[in-house]
Amino acid sequence: MQTYKYNNTSKKALLVDIEAGRELMIQVGLEEGFTSKNTIVISQFIDQLLNQLEKIYVTD
Repeated sequence: MQTYKYNNTSKKALLVDIEAGRELMIQVGLEEGFTSKNTIVISQFIDQLLNQLEKIYVTD
């Protein structure tokens, strides 16, 4: 998993990654089902990214 230094550029990169992951999760969910293993793995990865984002905003 990629880690981010806490600055405006990394916040933007993290937000872009979260959005890309969300779009991928929806696509995979529509193709394989929203409870498929792949959809769940992507969802868990997005959760990790969101947790990183929360840490950035808490430390600001």
